[in-house]
Amino acid sequence: MRIRRYTGKDAQEAMLKVKMDLGSEAVILSTRKIKKKGIFGFLKKPLTEVLAAIDDDYGNKKNDKPAPSAKIRKTAGFYGQESTVDSVREENDRVSLLESKLKQMESMLNKIYTDVVKEKTQEQKEKREAHGAADTIRSEAVKVQQTVSQTGTDMYKSFERVLAESEIEPVIIDRMLEKIKQLVKNPGSINDLFGAARKILVNILGEPQTISFREDGKPTVVIFLGPTGVGKTTTLAKIAADYSLNHEKKIGFITADTYRIAAVEQLKTYAEILNIPISVIYTPEEIKEAILNYSDKDLILVDTAGRSHKNAEQFAELKMLVASAQADEVFLVLSCNLGRTACKEIISHYGFLKNYKLLFTKLDEAPVPGIILNIRYATGKRLSYTTAGQCVPDDIEVANVENIVKSILRTS
Repeated sequence: MRIRRYTGKDAQEAMLKVKMDLGSEAVILSTRKIKKKGIFGFLKKPLTEVLAAIDDDYGNKKNDKPAPSAKIRKTAGFYGQESTVDSVREENDRVSLLESKLKQMESMLNKIYTDVVKEKTQEQKEKREAHGAADTIRSEAVKVQQTVSQTGTDMYKSFERVLAESEIEPVIIDRMLEKIKQLVKNPGSINDLFGAARKILVNILGEPQTISFREDGKPTVVIFLGPTGVGKTTTLAKIAADYSLNHEKKIGFITADTYRIAAVEQLKTYAEILNIPISVIYTPEEIKEAILNYSDKDLILVDTAGRSHKNAEQFAELKMLVASAQADEVFLVLSCNLGRTACKEIISHYGFLKNYKLLFTKLDEAPVPGIILNIRYATGKRLSYTTAGQCVPDDIEVANVENIVKSILRTS
């Protein structure tokens, strides 16, 4: 006879183990509740233990009667039952071995369950961390985008401040910013704005033009106009020295500046140094005859008195002089240290001129050359020369657009 001990969470689980191991013909010897071993066993639900037995010859000699063995000694058991002592001991050993294996299996199953739970918990943790990382990335991306937007706004404000400090007219600043935003979609630094601004300013200022000589053999007549004190006489002398010494042109001087003290003497001094003839006129009608007297010259330079645009009578006389001269070239001479309001008034009063070129003096005395850009933009007239200093003939040059742009943008 085989005797086995089975444990389960309940009687049903224990009986299922009996049937799976011994079959449906097994005999239940006893059933009881037991606690798991160890300290923590008292805290858990008790298990059900079933002691079952089955005949060794079951299945082979189903219909045969059991024969007594010569080696087995029968003894009277308790409660009137008979048992074989050696068989019981052997079965107890087998039951203990089975219990050990079951415990090993249970331990293995618990470990597998623990690993599965741990793995699932880790996956959930990783998912939460991944979601958190994604949220962090999205949050950082939004912050970066906001920072870039704010940085771009700050760059434009800084650039606008630079232009304003260069005394550029607000309307020009607005047009420039509008154009720059079209050229530079996402500025990486303020240097991107300056690069685009340089191109725009160079385009606005344009290519300078100097004196255009006649090609019919007649002398080219050039008249210089402008308010008082801008340096017309000195500028005229610088241009005369350049064409006389460097280009070997025959030059004649005409001056109508008889109102300013020592103005005639100043030009006569330059004429004597450069060996250039000079004529002095007192009325607009005299200029035609003076021009005819210099028919053998290549270039005739006409100096005029500075007239206040607020003095209507004097300004009317200037208009008559310009009409009588019928000059081939007209240069409007302006000082770089004039204020924006004064420049606007001067440009407005000299609006009677059909065509002229812009000549700027005292570039060295101006903190910023914004006036050059403002007047060029307002009039649409070509730049010609700029002067910086009193030295004749050195302190004059064809307007250097690149240097003017660098000064406006405060760049080196």
